[in-house]
Amino acid sequence: MSTTTSSNTLNTHKVATTLSLALSIYGNFRYLVGRSPYDKHSGFHVDNTPFTLNILVTLIFWGILYFLQVSFVTQTFFSSSSSTTGGNVSRSEITNVVGWHFTVFNILSFVWSLLFARKHWFLSEIVLIINFLNIIVLYFGHKTYAIKPLSTWTLVHLPTAAFPLSWLLYAIFWNGAVLFHIHKFVGRVVANVLIWDFLLVPGFFLFIFNDYGVGFSSTILAFGLGLGQLFTKAFALQWIFAFTIAGLLFVLSTIAAVTGGLHTQTRSTDAEAAPLLEN
Repeated sequence: MSTTTSSNTLNTHKVATTLSLALSIYGNFRYLVGRSPYDKHSGFHVDNTPFTLNILVTLIFWGILYFLQVSFVTQTFFSSSSSTTGGNVSRSEITNVVGWHFTVFNILSFVWSLLFARKHWFLSEIVLIINFLNIIVLYFGHKTYAIKPLSTWTLVHLPTAAFPLSWLLYAIFWNGAVLFHIHKFVGRVVANVLIWDFLLVPGFFLFIFNDYGVGFSSTILAFGLGLGQLFTKAFALQWIFAFTIAGLLFVLSTIAAVTGGLHTQTRSTDAEAAPLLEN
């Protein structure tokens, strides 16, 4: 790729990532991440499903994600070199690789918030699934979890892969609970089983890829789910399970972060083969 072409591509990413981030921020906070609290006649019932988060924790989660995303977008305007295990890679090259996934995630997040707030729950669920596949392709295709050093990992992996992956996993269940009107006893019993996916899926990324970024971001959501369920159904298992999952994920993620990982050999192998230079 010529220098001119590379420069034009980066300029395109600067515009696309900035506009998509602004769109996502507007959509999420316009509808307060799906709740539309100012509509007193809303038929959402989004606040009493077995997968409803505490609104304060939800806003804190998105506040952290947006801070990280703003940092990611800001770095596109500054050229800098950083090292990965496979060699020296500039952050601009990394942006060219993951930038479109970032842009698609934020555009689809806006579309989801718009559809969800307008009660198009089936379409919003489809959007979440498509967005989840977008992040999965980014995760397994470009292995951002293997980026080094830690500063670049934080700048790139957390806002583009880890936090979005955790959110989309959760949102698919929440949106689905609203779609299928899961509010009654039988639905909550099924939810008591399905909630363990919030441990199994992040646990997979922790044990196989030593990705404590997904672990910690999922911990925040599990804790928020525990709070949300505690104030929704005080006499129920869902909030107990949620707090248990949050505690386990926090411990496992801390161990992975402090010791270098729960599965060191896998991390070393994948890091050496991280295809961050491939488009």
